[in-house]
Amino acid sequence: MRPLTRRQELLRYAIASVPLVLTGLGWVFFVAQGLVEWPMGVLDVGLGVAGLILLRWRRRLPFTIAVVTALFTVQSGSATGAAFVALVSLATHRDVRRTAGASVVLWLGLVGMVFLDSGWEVPTLVAAIGAAVTIGCLVGFGLYLRSTRDLALSEERRREGERRDGLERARAGERARIAREMHDVLAHRLSLLSLHAGALAHRTDLTDGEVRQAAAVIRDNAHASLEELRVTLGSLREEDPLGGPQPSFEDLAALVSEVREAGQRVEYRSTLEHVEPLPPQVGRHVYRIVQEALTNARKHAPGAPVTVELSGACGTSVEVRVTNVADAPGELPVSSDGLGLIGLGERAALLGGTLAHHNDGDRFVVEASLPWSVTP
Repeated sequence: MRPLTRRQELLRYAIASVPLVLTGLGWVFFVAQGLVEWPMGVLDVGLGVAGLILLRWRRRLPFTIAVVTALFTVQSGSATGAAFVALVSLATHRDVRRTAGASVVLWLGLVGMVFLDSGWEVPTLVAAIGAAVTIGCLVGFGLYLRSTRDLALSEERRREGERRDGLERARAGERARIAREMHDVLAHRLSLLSLHAGALAHRTDLTDGEVRQAAAVIRDNAHASLEELRVTLGSLREEDPLGGPQPSFEDLAALVSEVREAGQRVEYRSTLEHVEPLPPQVGRHVYRIVQEALTNARKHAPGAPVTVELSGACGTSVEVRVTNVADAPGELPVSSDGLGLIGLGERAALLGGTLAHHNDGDRFVVEASLPWSVTP
């Protein structure tokens, strides 16, 4: 069992001291009136003080302290408080045999104290019944205390377990977020690198200027890949939990221009109304969905034209539609890791939106619908 708090410990000593104080005052009064001799009072109070001192070791030696303080009650009414506290402490250990033994000793002590004064008279019978009831209540109270402590400990462990589970879920969610960011960012950049590197490897009709231009694009994209990887991995550090600035809807035009310069044929149309109140989170997910869809198009249909269409209005939804010719011939096929569409679906689901993909004749279509929730 866990240690008692200072307040709980003081409360137990205060309870044990009540009979000692009351009995001590009674002895003072009787001695002052000449009704009794002072040695008897000193013995009674002395045993009560000794019992109070012995309570210090009741948690280390519960049975011994309970029995010793119970024996004190034969000659000392002052020791009843200490004996009661010691018995309750023993009962909290749920040792039935020792609790029963200490209870019998205490009962004999309480009855014996009255018996020494009254013999086999009515007071002794009343004391026997009263002592039995009192001891039963003390044992029951001790068991109740142990139950409440066990319940509190179990509840604390449950909350601690929930806290640990919550932390694990948060860490897992953060790892998944970082993995999505790395996939979205690096897949886009590396596919561009593969496109230009493949051109340099297979094209023999390029002029020196075109070779230098392609090499410059590869260099710039490699540098951008390293920088974005550094920013994304920076979110693993506690001091940089957000991983640096995130792309926004305003960066979408630059993305289209970038892939066009890299050689991907992209037609971009937007009929969005009132883009200004578009929440940043929605705009960021639109950017990532278009970015991933363009990356998938380069992987599965290199060289094929891609159409990006945005529509919607403030207060309704943002509709994203990306289409490309399916299985178009190309000289630079790139294998897929199978995570692109899963990542797109997660992007849409994060905002309560939907995402679907299907073949429409000879065209592959990716459609996403994101709620346009205007923030004040």
